[in-house]
Amino acid sequence: MLIVFFTAVSIHAQSTEDKVKFSKTISRLHFEKDETKKAENLLWTANYCLDRPGNYKKDLDSAALLNRQSLKISKQLNLKSNIAQSMLLDGKIAKERGNATLAGKLKQKALDYAIAQDLKKDMADAYTSIGLDYDGSNLERNTGDLLKAASLYQELGSFKEEAETFTNLSIIYNSAYQPATSIKYASQAIKIKKSIKENNFFSEYTMLALNLRIQGKYNTALSYALAAEKIIDKASDKQWQTVLINLIGTIYSELKYHDKSVEYYKKAITLAKENKDVEGVTSITINTVRGLYSRGKYNEALEILNNGAKYSPNDYCNIEYPSLYILLYCELKKYEKAKPYFEQLLKCSEQQNNNHLAVEKMYYAMIHYLLKTGQAQKAYTYIDELKKLSVVNDDLYNRSQLERTHFEVDSANGNFKDAIQHLKNFKKLNDSIFNINSSKQYADLQLKYETEKKDENIKLLTHKNELQEVKIKTEKVIRYIFIGSLIVLCIILGLLYSRYCMKRKTNAILEAKQEEINTQNRKLQRLVDEKEWLVKEIHHRVKNNLQIVISLLNTQSAYLDNDDALEAIQNSQHRMHAMSLIHQKLYQTDNLSSINMSWYIKELAEYLKDSFDDDDKIKFKLKLSEIELDVAQAVPLGLILNEAISNAIKYAFPEHKGIINILFEEKDEHYLLRIEDNGIGLPENFESNESDSLGMNLMMGLAEQLDGTFSIKSDKGVIITINFIKREATL
Repeated sequence: MLIVFFTAVSIHAQSTEDKVKFSKTISRLHFEKDETKKAENLLWTANYCLDRPGNYKKDLDSAALLNRQSLKISKQLNLKSNIAQSMLLDGKIAKERGNATLAGKLKQKALDYAIAQDLKKDMADAYTSIGLDYDGSNLERNTGDLLKAASLYQELGSFKEEAETFTNLSIIYNSAYQPATSIKYASQAIKIKKSIKENNFFSEYTMLALNLRIQGKYNTALSYALAAEKIIDKASDKQWQTVLINLIGTIYSELKYHDKSVEYYKKAITLAKENKDVEGVTSITINTVRGLYSRGKYNEALEILNNGAKYSPNDYCNIEYPSLYILLYCELKKYEKAKPYFEQLLKCSEQQNNNHLAVEKMYYAMIHYLLKTGQAQKAYTYIDELKKLSVVNDDLYNRSQLERTHFEVDSANGNFKDAIQHLKNFKKLNDSIFNINSSKQYADLQLKYETEKKDENIKLLTHKNELQEVKIKTEKVIRYIFIGSLIVLCIILGLLYSRYCMKRKTNAILEAKQEEINTQNRKLQRLVDEKEWLVKEIHHRVKNNLQIVISLLNTQSAYLDNDDALEAIQNSQHRMHAMSLIHQKLYQTDNLSSINMSWYIKELAEYLKDSFDDDDKIKFKLKLSEIELDVAQAVPLGLILNEAISNAIKYAFPEHKGIINILFEEKDEHYLLRIEDNGIGLPENFESNESDSLGMNLMMGLAEQLDGTFSIKSDKGVIITINFIKREATL
């Protein structure tokens, strides 16, 4: 996440207005007679080309060419500020070309020129550009340059630029693992922005969330992150949004809200791909996989990891992916597949790697492999390395993870006394995280955030409603004026024409209105006919699609040898057929809203008997009333019948002989469905509420959907009873 974040720091979003301005400016440059304005426009277009997303070589070449032309004119006219900006732009172009040494010299030359000419704005811009070239080696110098820039911006009254400089300081101190200092400068930037009525705090809120998370202050971190998300939706800054969404996913992951975490990670991957941010996709893919791993969804995590591998840098010691492969393959008990990745990390661990977080995860993966493969004694080497790294990555979450891993290693090696102490330390640290932030607090934060978004939508709708009311009032005034004018006209006509002419005219008007009404009626009737045809067509299409799915499942079963998988596919086919019958009946009849259950139950029973009972040894006795049910009740009732009959045929009769009775009738304004067999009955101590059977849970859940009651008992066989009230049929 940090790689994505700090790569995107110096990139500025280009609005549609800037693109239009660029096209117009380029087309007018040749005809511009004012040389001063021409130099300024050349400099602006050069900066635009440099900042264009992607920074392709042709953009850099265009920026360099336009800048040389601007510098030439500026020197001829002695435009000192333009000269300073052009010199600085040369340094920026060199930096984008990958020549950091030359870039540093050119930017320093621009700064020296600005100082010599006492150009404070240009001095501040040069200090900012030099300060942002932080590579992790000289923190004091880079931050010193940015502080000088902030001081100059303040002196010039450029408070927005001053606030942005403090935000950049916050970013640099965060990358240098100094969260407290980073928080200080982010807060200072917010204070300045508030003083100038600037409300775009999403970058500062994001920095506060990043640093507060490192300090273990998850409650405040999540609060700032959600506030930033609300603001950034309006700002449409995709690069910062990617970082923020990824951060929220990380906070939720560390708080063990894994479903919420994966939801945000997947959204972040989509944003990174839209921005063509390869490093971002890689980083967020890794986070997503870790989120799924924490939820125990190893196969899904492995699939996402394999799909994300094409974005991974082609580097043998890119340790993030091998670390994840080890964790996943070990959980899937595929130790032979994990072994090559362990050996790869073993070689990489001997090399210097400045990415402390990645190295830390590498050691955890190696320890996990050693524990799973019975080599726990070797894990102490990596425990010692993790202790060294914990000094750098000193936050509650990392310390708690280290204590838990130490407990697992000691336990595996039989060092139970030390293991107990590490377990106590882990519990203490883990409790300190969640005592600070209870589950209710996080739920309240999420609720508050979602409520605020809804309130904004309500305000927007209220505003639209007010505009609509104004429009309606205006139309009323116009209508009243028109009606008043028409009345006056009618009075004049009444004075000019005879009563006969007035009656004749009135009759003509009435006839025209009657014809209009008749036309509207014909249109409405045509719409009703089209609607009925469309509903039938929909049911027909649904039935056909279900049949296609049944056929596909049947084809798939031909390639499977696993009996459980074949049975699962067969069960799915039967359930889909139960629904397909309903849609078949609907498009074959004129009644589009209800099903004749007597016909339906007979058809379904015959189908299931043909599917399971090849010897015709199982008999069905049906006692069915002529009852019509709404589709919304017919579908769940059909699925319950499918499960009950299928289970009776498969399990009730070990000798494949028996009778299944089905009763469906209306009784005291209720409907009663009973399926009973004379089979072997239920196992002893069977409890339907404790059953982990999909079929049982499905029947109970569908009974609740019917707002009915479900009961199952064993009395010389199994008796399943469903009671429910009929709902009014709707189309």
